[in-house]
Amino acid sequence: MQENKLGVSPLYKYWLTLRGSLFWIVFLPSVLICAVLLSLTALFPVGVRVGIIKVWIAVNLGWIKLTCGLDYEVEGLENIPDEGFIVMSKHSSTWETIALQAFFRPMVWVVKKELTYIPFFGWGLRAMNAIAINRGTGRKAIKQLIEEGRQRMDEGRIVMLFPEGTRVMPGQYKPFRLGGAILADKTGYSILPIAHNAGEFWPRHSWIKWPGTIKIVIGKPISPDGKKPDEIIKQVESWIVQTGEQISDKTQLNRLGIE
Repeated sequence: MQENKLGVSPLYKYWLTLRGSLFWIVFLPSVLICAVLLSLTALFPVGVRVGIIKVWIAVNLGWIKLTCGLDYEVEGLENIPDEGFIVMSKHSSTWETIALQAFFRPMVWVVKKELTYIPFFGWGLRAMNAIAINRGTGRKAIKQLIEEGRQRMDEGRIVMLFPEGTRVMPGQYKPFRLGGAILADKTGYSILPIAHNAGEFWPRHSWIKWPGTIKIVIGKPISPDGKKPDEIIKQVESWIVQTGEQISDKTQLNRLGIE
């Protein structure tokens, strides 16, 4: 069987596409079911909704391993603080929006407001008290982030945001935004940086999920004490970018045609 320029035979690519299809057959209905359950339990204690999400995560991580051969390994769990904090992660795939919630206590996402309008998916975000930001409102959005972020972390919740603001393909670069650093500066809560290479196995807009093991590294908390927001975000970005380069799977990058 002749291979294409990426060293992958058409037959193997067809097999990966079939396996990806099997994953979606379960994943999409599971999102709908989870969202409905979260909405129905919106008035229950948050622990009930967290339990629902944990089950949903376990089902889908197990299913993607079974159907696509995609597993993960995590390093640095001992770095997770006991108190409230801010999580900042590289965003390159759908995978991290599923899996990262498995490692933490009740998590609150910072999302674009328009995402909360999506049927089912948006219901789940609202049920989990997501901080829905209208990013076109400038200072008003930052003020909302600070006020709601402080409130959630004072309650013991964890604020989760992607500092790039959108998914970025492996090998590409997008500057980190200041919002999370300003939140840390104004509230005094530390930032927990996370690097991973999920985008190399589940690329943006890709039906195929490549088999392999995603690597996740949880860094040590970065305190905002004595730093300005631009200094904080530079430290976060430097650690995430450098660690991401260290754990990158070069073989998988070659398969994707990324130098």
